[in-house]
Amino acid sequence: MDHSYSSFNSFVIRFRSSSNSFLSQFEPLALLLAPVLTLLVARVLQSVLSIILDKGLKATLLGLFMSSIKLVPGVKSYIDAEKQKVVDKLQSGSKFKRKHWRTELPITGLGVGVIEEMKDEKSKDADWQGKCSGAVYIGGSESEGHFSLINEACSMFAHTNPLHLDVFQSVARFEAEVVAMTADLLGGKEKASGGQVCGNMTSGGTESILLAVKTSRDYMKMKKGITRPEMIIAESAHSAYDKAAQYFNIKLRRVPVNKEFQADVKAIRQHINRNTILIVGSAPGFPHGIIDPIEELGNLAYSYGICFHVDLCLGGFVLPFARKLGYPIPSFDFTVMGVTSISVDVHKYGLAPKGTSVVLYRNHDIRKHQFVAVTEWSGGLYVSPTVAGSRPGGLIAGAWAAMMSLGQEGYLDNTRKIMEVSKMIQKGIKEIPELFIIGKPDMTIVAFGSAVLDIFEVNDIISFKGWHLNALQRPNSIHICVTLQHVPVVDAFLLDLREAVQTVKENPGPINGGLAPIYGAAGRMPDRGMVQELLVNYMDGTC
Repeated sequence: MDHSYSSFNSFVIRFRSSSNSFLSQFEPLALLLAPVLTLLVARVLQSVLSIILDKGLKATLLGLFMSSIKLVPGVKSYIDAEKQKVVDKLQSGSKFKRKHWRTELPITGLGVGVIEEMKDEKSKDADWQGKCSGAVYIGGSESEGHFSLINEACSMFAHTNPLHLDVFQSVARFEAEVVAMTADLLGGKEKASGGQVCGNMTSGGTESILLAVKTSRDYMKMKKGITRPEMIIAESAHSAYDKAAQYFNIKLRRVPVNKEFQADVKAIRQHINRNTILIVGSAPGFPHGIIDPIEELGNLAYSYGICFHVDLCLGGFVLPFARKLGYPIPSFDFTVMGVTSISVDVHKYGLAPKGTSVVLYRNHDIRKHQFVAVTEWSGGLYVSPTVAGSRPGGLIAGAWAAMMSLGQEGYLDNTRKIMEVSKMIQKGIKEIPELFIIGKPDMTIVAFGSAVLDIFEVNDIISFKGWHLNALQRPNSIHICVTLQHVPVVDAFLLDLREAVQTVKENPGPINGGLAPIYGAAGRMPDRGMVQELLVNYMDGTC
């Protein structure tokens, strides 16, 4: 023992002597700065590596190149001027309209005369009946039928606010029943769900998704101690997840879709790590109307012990009824093992007033992480379930009225109509040789592109015919989201689409006032940061 200690001590003395001899040839200041500079270099390399891993080598180098180019005198101002031209083109006259908008209160109020002014402004809106992709999901005129019913319900409860549960108990009941009825449609009472499905109403699909992401983050922090959260989505997942990532400081990993335009389970698995809190599936995805492999994703999430959110904002009030009608609908709800939360919009195919959605959780242990409780406010004890504190009870009442008035039979009949129109549109597009359908649509969204024509030029032509479709990218395409508004006009739509394709085929090239060049250029522009700046500048000048 003593011999071993003596040998070790002798080694330490020799090592110290050798080290001091070696270091004596350097200046003391150099020895002091060396470790500091090493740490700085290591930190810089770590940051660069992190950026490359996040954005990819190509995007990182391109961003560095563009930043360097902008340092050249005159280049930045030229680029800014060209960007402004694009923004002005996108806004297309809205600036002229804004010049006539009021910027201060009238000295003397208009009284009931304000209604006439509102009617005048409303008359200037675009012709939306039957002409819009999505947007308006209720059939008929806004002054009759189901529209009239929910308008009356909203008006009856316009003064209410569910924040005051002790005062407006009727609205509290309406919200609880809307949530319970929605959960029932999505497997909430099935044994596989666990029988504890719960949730809240929100202002729309984006808030439902924001809350589900925030809840998943906090739940996984409690469960696994994750403090640097990451979530994984397919590139077809809604942009609300990008918003959630920015709001809640979550790293977002986006993976490509597979050849069927579904979330790629294998690619998602490869991106899961110790910081992953959440993966996402859509049923269906907004761009192409295709349902992701929910069961596979559920099994993946369950095996890793992470959260799994299913976006049913579009499909929540269609897929349960489409399945009853015999359509081959894969599993999508709480009967799937691993699903921890679901978002579903009542204001879409639920035919409720705009501003109504539901976020659901598998159990109360998860949902508790959605709430915000404040104990140290001088205003008293405070707790709130959603992003908003005060909420419009009229919209909650309108959603309850919509669901109760339609019932299962009403939703079944509506689903039959829109699914049949979707199939008619798919058939009509397949009969146009210049077009092809993106993937195999599962529901009421039909996306289509072209290998021989500029699809954005087709969109411009059909827009000038009064239709309002959605332009997509990756691949360049457009889609129509079928609603009850399209049931009586499906033949007119297909006729106008055929004529638009023929026009572009005979006279290719952008038309005056069209946006095809901008959409095309934005899709091809390698510097996505510049595209982002264009969007921000456009929004800044629009709202």
